[in-house]
Amino acid sequence: MASTSARPRVFLHVGSPKTGTTFLQDVLWSQRERAAEHGLRLPGERFHDHFLATLDVRGLADDPAYPERARGMWDRLAAEALSSDGNVLISHELFAGANAEQARRAVARLSGGAEVHVVVTARDHVRQISAEWQEHVKHRSAASFGGFVEGVRNDTARTSWFWQVQDYAGVLERWGADLPPERLHLVTVPPSGADPTILWDRFARTIGLDPAALDTELERSNSSLGAEQAELLRRVNLELGERLPLPGPYPLVVKNVLAHRILEARSGTRLALAAEDQEYAVAESRAVADRLGAMGVDVVGDLADLVPTTGSGAATDTDPYAVPPDATLLAEGVATIADLLVVLNERRAAVQRADDLATTAQEKPVRFALVQAAENRPVLRKLRSAYRLAKARRRGEQPD
Repeated sequence: MASTSARPRVFLHVGSPKTGTTFLQDVLWSQRERAAEHGLRLPGERFHDHFLATLDVRGLADDPAYPERARGMWDRLAAEALSSDGNVLISHELFAGANAEQARRAVARLSGGAEVHVVVTARDHVRQISAEWQEHVKHRSAASFGGFVEGVRNDTARTSWFWQVQDYAGVLERWGADLPPERLHLVTVPPSGADPTILWDRFARTIGLDPAALDTELERSNSSLGAEQAELLRRVNLELGERLPLPGPYPLVVKNVLAHRILEARSGTRLALAAEDQEYAVAESRAVADRLGAMGVDVVGDLADLVPTTGSGAATDTDPYAVPPDATLLAEGVATIADLLVVLNERRAAVQRADDLATTAQEKPVRFALVQAAENRPVLRKLRSAYRLAKARRRGEQPD
């Protein structure tokens, strides 16, 4: 898509969670300069700024639990976008949680000086229900899988977080209320087992970027948990109680280290919906696809991707919501503790090296500079890394 206007063309990728967003964002932010060379600008200093902007848009930035930097972040990203030439992308899946008025205000901030487009990535609800339960558990939830599914089915008013962000038609209606349908883009995630680069190809073309411009061979993050690992994490959440609050240290310690670094790497039983729940999910997927078709939005991919074949992922011989036996969880827990100790030691060693480097740079700057130069290492980069690590530790944060 070549720009035909002198105004910047701003793409707001507003959701939805668990639709390959982390993969897409990792590709773009790991190659930000190359994307800029190909005509796509990512405003802000880093990807975290886009998360902070979701807080600002959703009226959460004043919460003292969040960084003060979140206040006014949407205006700062918008101002940078409006001062740009060509295509601009603002992307975070938590924008999907904005209500109609919040979304309208956010779009209005850009509409006067830019051609605004809204992009939603979407996946079938059979996969989304189990994926969202895992994500809830990674965010301190103690709800069982079966209880979560029951809650989704009973929410006929569509007021829960799940339906707020997973009703793709509703997300596009809120964010695109003041935009023509041709500027609303629905990018479908291909069926399970498909080449993940298909999603990248669809998304890149939508935002005006040559798919071949960036490397998609990256280490994957935010993978699924098996049933045993998810249940173990759920029980850890129960045991933690009010300790390690969210917002706060929980995502830094539990989500990023225990869930992503350790549990995701372990093999487990694939989660599946019971047959009747899968039929429900297929029916809901079909209903959303029909609404999207009636809206006349730009579909990149195929709406049929949102409607899987009934029976494709249902459990057969066993109850998919049965809790793994205690003996299985005990073995899983012991293995996880061992892996956790290894990770903690690796991080301790890394922190010690950074502390030693910072101390040398502070107490013996000339010697530090000479040694680094002799080893042909970028001095300023090492100093900056050591400084950022020490600063992050003082704030109790995990450095980038």
